Amino acid sequence: MSQLHMGINLGHDRSVSVVSDGKLLVSIEQERLDRIKHSVGFMYQSPGEMRHIQVPGECIRYCLDMLDVPLAAMDTITANMPGIDFSPEIMRGKFSRDIACKVQTVPGHHLAHAYSAYWPSGFEESLVLSVDASGLTSRKGPGWDTESYSLYAGNGTELELLHDEGVRAHLAQLSTLGFVYEYVSRKAGFETKVNSGLSFPESGKLMGLAAYGGPQPAWEQWFRPVKDSLSLEISAYDIFLEIEALEKKYDTGQGKPYFRPWLVDLAYKAQMELENALCHIVEVAMRRTGLKRLCIAGGIGLNSVANYKVLTQCGLDDIFIFPAAGDNGISAGCAYWAYATVEKGTERPKLKAATLGKPRSRDEIDKAVEDYEDLVVVERHDHDGMVKKVADALAEGHIVARFEGGCESGPRALGHRSILADPAFLRMKDVINARVKFREAFRPFAPFVPLERANEVFVLETESPFMLLVAEIRKEFHSLLPSITHADGTGRVQTCTRETNRFFYELCHAVEDIREGPPVLLNTSFNVAGQPIVETPEQAIKTFLRTDIDYLALEDCWIYRKHAPVKAYEDHVADLVDEELPAGLSPGQPSVRSLMSELDAALYEGIEPENWSPEEIAEISRKGAFYKETSRLFPDHQYAGELRTQLGPDTILLLDPKGQSRVVDQTEHQPPLLLDHTEVQILLAFLTKKEEGAAPLRAALGLTPMELRHEMALVAEKLERFGVEGDPDWLDSGLPGDSPLPDTGTEGTFQAFEDPQFASWHSLEEFHRCLTLHGYGEQGIVDLLGVDSLQQIEPTHLAYFASHRLPDDELGDLVRLFLLRSALPRNSVEEILGRSLYERLLGLGLLRQGGEQVSSAVDIFCSGGMFFATDHRYMLLEGDRLEEDPVMYIGMDSHGLVQTAPREPCEELLDLCCGSGVQGLVGSRYASRVVGVDLNPRAIRFARFNAQLNGVENYEARLGSLYSVVEGETFDVILGNPPFVPSPETDLKFRDGGNNGEAILREIVKHADSHLKACGRLCIVTDLVDTGSYESRLREWWGGDSLEALVLTTADRDEILFSVPHCHAPFGQSIEQFNAELKRWVDNYRESGLEGVNFGYILVWKEQLVPGGAVTLRTIHNPSSPMHQEVSSWLVQRRIWASTDATNYHMSLHPSVRLRSEYGSGNQSPSWEVDVADNDFFTTYVIGETIYQELRRIDADQPLLGSRLIPADAEWIEDLHRKGIIRLVRYPRHSGEKDASSLRSADQFQIEEMATKTTPTCLSSYLG
Repeated sequence: MSQLHMGINLGHDRSVSVVSDGKLLVSIEQERLDRIKHSVGFMYQSPGEMRHIQVPGECIRYCLDMLDVPLAAMDTITANMPGIDFSPEIMRGKFSRDIACKVQTVPGHHLAHAYSAYWPSGFEESLVLSVDASGLTSRKGPGWDTESYSLYAGNGTELELLHDEGVRAHLAQLSTLGFVYEYVSRKAGFETKVNSGLSFPESGKLMGLAAYGGPQPAWEQWFRPVKDSLSLEISAYDIFLEIEALEKKYDTGQGKPYFRPWLVDLAYKAQMELENALCHIVEVAMRRTGLKRLCIAGGIGLNSVANYKVLTQCGLDDIFIFPAAGDNGISAGCAYWAYATVEKGTERPKLKAATLGKPRSRDEIDKAVEDYEDLVVVERHDHDGMVKKVADALAEGHIVARFEGGCESGPRALGHRSILADPAFLRMKDVINARVKFREAFRPFAPFVPLERANEVFVLETESPFMLLVAEIRKEFHSLLPSITHADGTGRVQTCTRETNRFFYELCHAVEDIREGPPVLLNTSFNVAGQPIVETPEQAIKTFLRTDIDYLALEDCWIYRKHAPVKAYEDHVADLVDEELPAGLSPGQPSVRSLMSELDAALYEGIEPENWSPEEIAEISRKGAFYKETSRLFPDHQYAGELRTQLGPDTILLLDPKGQSRVVDQTEHQPPLLLDHTEVQILLAFLTKKEEGAAPLRAALGLTPMELRHEMALVAEKLERFGVEGDPDWLDSGLPGDSPLPDTGTEGTFQAFEDPQFASWHSLEEFHRCLTLHGYGEQGIVDLLGVDSLQQIEPTHLAYFASHRLPDDELGDLVRLFLLRSALPRNSVEEILGRSLYERLLGLGLLRQGGEQVSSAVDIFCSGGMFFATDHRYMLLEGDRLEEDPVMYIGMDSHGLVQTAPREPCEELLDLCCGSGVQGLVGSRYASRVVGVDLNPRAIRFARFNAQLNGVENYEARLGSLYSVVEGETFDVILGNPPFVPSPETDLKFRDGGNNGEAILREIVKHADSHLKACGRLCIVTDLVDTGSYESRLREWWGGDSLEALVLTTADRDEILFSVPHCHAPFGQSIEQFNAELKRWVDNYRESGLEGVNFGYILVWKEQLVPGGAVTLRTIHNPSSPMHQEVSSWLVQRRIWASTDATNYHMSLHPSVRLRSEYGSGNQSPSWEVDVADNDFFTTYVIGETIYQELRRIDADQPLLGSRLIPADAEWIEDLHRKGIIRLVRYPRHSGEKDASSLRSADQFQIEEMATKTTPTCLSSYLG
């Protein structure tokens, strides 16, 4: 007795098939029965969980009913799904033991496809290509791979694997031919939404759209053939970037996506790339094997345009594509495989017809007709009579639906569930698209033709029974068959013979006899858009009544509407709208590689993009940044070592540099680990040798060596549960042990650090860890004290804060000790620090012990994420007297320069007048080597202490005056916080910068050029005297034109506002002494001819962007939060402005800009303002109505700069560009009607900057 083999597809498009004696007896898709497109079978409570997909029970019952056998009659049951194949365990869990024992496991998804294509092909030997979006996912070698395409050689009953192209499973979504095609399909808006938020791409629509596009040679090549190899190089990341870049450049967001020209050309590109890739694979295989027949299965096999291209271009003798080439055909492949390998069967009958469904009984037909007898008229005809009825109707321009026998397998209706028309009618395609199928107007319809006449009308020398070849229509027939001639002059041909499709064959000839012309008719599937093809007579009648189909030929029943006249062709087209058709871009569009580069830099280098918002970048990062390691165009990255995301055999890293990346266990034994971008950089470095990646990693992350070591240990601990190991050297500091304390004991603060070789790394790291553990940081402290910054702690509040605001815990005591001048019991301090550390800090002179009370000899400030020991801000006690100049606390000046100075990584950094070392030590985060210079020996000791406290190993402190100790050396960055106060004191140290405050500042600027490398930068915090004339003085000091300078100002202080803070002195100053000091300072202010003293920042880049160089003065709020990125962005904008290409950039407003207009009541004048929310780099700008309206127009239209640089506009546009309000972007964020004309009025273009008053750090803080 013949064996029965059941195959089941458990992926999307679930289906069941049965094979016996090598013949496919029945095949049915679940969507035909449950009426849910693609019928994926997920449970509602677990959408997307393949492990829980449901067995297609209705399909199983359908097959058993058709064969009239029980399930037990099956000799084997074989199921499969793409990805990780859970099918066998699902099936065994579904059935009782007697059935479960029959469950087999096919070795691969692509192998099942291959059997579906080869076994029924009728070829004794051939190549067999399985190609789709995703095949089997399994563990191979160092990780999990997903099948992309597989090539076999078929010979008799054997299939030999020639090539298996796999891709890393976690990168597959844009690394296979099928997935790329599906991705573009979704971009074009071609997807079907199903339950639970899932959707499926409709790639056939993209194939149709491609004909309306054209080549753009400057765009990137996606699929790169490997010479003489069956492999392809596919860079998922580059594909992803290019599509995003094209969207940014061309997409307007208006209308349906498939009408947008760039997407039309992208469809063309995707189609051409696919065709070329397939031809490469087949041509190489033909040369290697000598085989000239080809079988194709897999979703790509439904691309009938590509099939024809492979057939003709590769010179094949013949081709066979299984009609259900997608995953709905997997069930047939499983059944064939079981017959061939389990039963060892050898029969291979050719599949000549795809009608593998169950024919409907007379009773079913009669009942359906009876149910609708009030709505339809029914006539009965024999075969010949029905052929004549249909032929006459078609020749008259009517639309006829045909329902006959069992349904076809696969997505193509081939005569048993079809809608028919005569393509000789000019607008028949438009009628059916609009009135019957309710689908996009551009989509073509397929022709069918008798096999012996096919090559007469089409360039086709082989059969195409399953409508899976799109052939060229010979030119003389284009006008004769307009409704099946696609935009590119092709048609998806179905050939028919009397043996395999008698009705269609005779119908073609009957219509030819009536209207003459070629025997070609139009055929499309019997369904409406978004619905499965009809399966039952009842569904056929219902669909007929819901559409403009004129007649229904249901088996022997000729049906038309009872209460409505049959429409003539003229009626169908009478009020038909002329639908718009897609069109591509004009030829010769440029490459978007520069945009791709910008996007890559935004994702992986942290460079602010010109053309994408932060929100857009975050979304792009989430969607596709994880493909980075596949990039051919942009292989560089900021990670240490090689970028690899396969961390272990079962462990992968899914990158999201702008969000949270994930470490994933592919076996699902461990929950995912979420990592931020910094942790990812550390993780990837941990997998490399320390000596290969330490320096670039530290600079990229802006970490000190100690911080990096700590972060590395945290990441290593998190990775332990995944079994991922790195280089243990990362966790070892390699620093020398602590030096013994010198004999000087506790005399002199940090006296031991006079010796540059003195080491206390380990104990100070312990101290740092203690401060961090207890939350001693800027934000935590200001929250406790209720102030905005540490610089706002007033001397009158010290006792109040210590007694009434701080909690009685470790953090409270640390703040009391190191910021509020409080003494603590010794046992409390020892309990916090530990005895050993306490003794060490006492020996270093940081702590002072008096009896059982302990106080601090220093303040410890926080800035830039570091701790800095300085002399006390408030010298209140007799013991505070110093024989040396003090080391300044971290005031608004120092803290402000930390927030302002750009932080691009560099090699060499010089910190002049380093004081506590704050600028250089913060700079050490992004510099490979830092030299700090100061005249004050006490400052050098403090700087060395602070370097070791913060674990900064790349810092050197030198005693000397400015550049005298770095002669012959050049640097990438020079930072300066010199004595800058205009003062009656003339010794030029600590606070005082000479009578006008510029004595030291002048020297720093004057000699900076000779100590800066090309394109180096100078960053200084200072008092700015008489800012109105500052540009000329700065140019004079610099001494050349090679400068691009930015001077950031706050508010001028007059003589009294400036002088008073500097006249206070510690240790018992009388009112007479204060008054005398005040007179001295005011006299100096007047005698120096000062008009105002303005606290601010000077930033000079050693590069000439415009002839003569440029100096920009702009007002800011003194920075309480970092604004260094805004400064860096400002320079980027200046470079764009100075470029030869600037006029081709569009103007836009800063993303956070706010325009305000206020209108008062009565006689109050209206006002207009511009500001940038929560950004210290900007102030509030008072403008006139004209500029207000102009800025609104720029925001709306984003015109080209070149369209507005006319004399009347150039000055105010450049002014607002220098202020950062207007920015230049390569491509506008949105598109609208561009109007180059500007609004004109008698108003002058005036912009007034509102300045905020800032009191800088100075001796005014030393109150007695």
